[in-house]
Amino acid sequence: MEGSMAALKFSALEQTIDFEEKFIHPPVNYTTNCIQSYWGHYLELADSMFEAYKVMSGVAQGFYGMHNTDHKMINLINPKRQLDYLHHATQVIEPMKMVLPFHVEWKDERAELITCDVNNGVDDNPVVIYVAYTGRSAALADYNSKFEPEKRSSLAREFINNGFGPVSIFTCTDPLEENLDHATPEYLSSVHSANEHIKNLTGFAPHIVGLCQMGYFNAWNLADNPDDANTLVLAGAPFDPRKENTLTKIADNLSMEDIADYLKFSGNRMSAKRMAKSWRLMADPHHYIGSPATSSVANRHIKLFSKMMNDNFSSERDYVFKSWLDQDVVADIPGGLYKDLFSFFKYGMNAKCIADKDFSKITCPTAVISGGKDDISPVDTCVAIFDHIESPIKTHFHNPLVGHAGIYNSERSLTDKYDENNWQAIMAWMKKHSKY
Repeated sequence: MEGSMAALKFSALEQTIDFEEKFIHPPVNYTTNCIQSYWGHYLELADSMFEAYKVMSGVAQGFYGMHNTDHKMINLINPKRQLDYLHHATQVIEPMKMVLPFHVEWKDERAELITCDVNNGVDDNPVVIYVAYTGRSAALADYNSKFEPEKRSSLAREFINNGFGPVSIFTCTDPLEENLDHATPEYLSSVHSANEHIKNLTGFAPHIVGLCQMGYFNAWNLADNPDDANTLVLAGAPFDPRKENTLTKIADNLSMEDIADYLKFSGNRMSAKRMAKSWRLMADPHHYIGSPATSSVANRHIKLFSKMMNDNFSSERDYVFKSWLDQDVVADIPGGLYKDLFSFFKYGMNAKCIADKDFSKITCPTAVISGGKDDISPVDTCVAIFDHIESPIKTHFHNPLVGHAGIYNSERSLTDKYDENNWQAIMAWMKKHSKY
């Protein structure tokens, strides 16, 4: 699909999904709640029987040296499991929420910088966590699962616990109508201004942690303002997207004229709501619209149903992922910036928006953290920065256990319990190589 036609079809898709979520999901969810409430005892009894059967059949098959029976078929006829599926698939997914107290430290017409109010006694080791401009909220850096609030931490919390302060989060705000043509120069000026504010406030250049797009975006700023950073950490950031990358394939199928047509139709902006649905479609083009085989909007329910038949399926984990992927969007992207970001994925280091950048000016200690399961920012796209900068200290932390979002907020990445390449190691690296 190209240009305005793509926008029209996507609008129709949005309306279909909105209708389903507003008018079909609530009565289905209410009905499952009633059934679970009135028949809960019998459902639990049936579930116990099915689980016991799986155990006994597994023991018997092991005794006779047979392969274990596929438990999916047993789960398929388990009424409790099917009602759990319906309840989970039709519930309202809440946006991610922050936990720690913050106040607005600095703001301009494009972004704001919030600083954590937790006093850990440190005010001379500032760090700024940059959340991607692509519509994401500050909760990406301070999310704590509502299912296990006492067991989970967050990136912001870990920086506080590890002797950094003040700890700030930089995030985008909805663009003003008169600013919809603002592009790379204007947004880089916001990044520079926020860093300057921290330098003036504390007397020290901040450690900069750029999540995803804000990793390479901060590198663009440092090419102009190399004194803005103490150290630089790019987390899941595709510095050169022309390396093997899912997003590159999408960019190659569209022209800049298509994007211009699309922005004319959509009011010169990419809406946060549409961006959320786009993330789903990037991962699976048939997630909402159905594959040629199913040709049904119900395709995503079929896929989720098949996943839930696995014994190791976690509804809590699925909920958290949906909250991040579908709901954690707070700001539209102005047309000017959207065209620059798209051109960067289409032309890489030859994009016009960075034609004047001299990355050899970046000499601060620089680290990259990549995830082994990250299909948005594969390893090669992340470590490409090392070929362009003159930093004497270049370190690569690769965590094979996590995907894109997991780099920022998974326990497997935040703690040192699972892999040596974690945020505890990165924070120690930042302190070791601080220029102060």
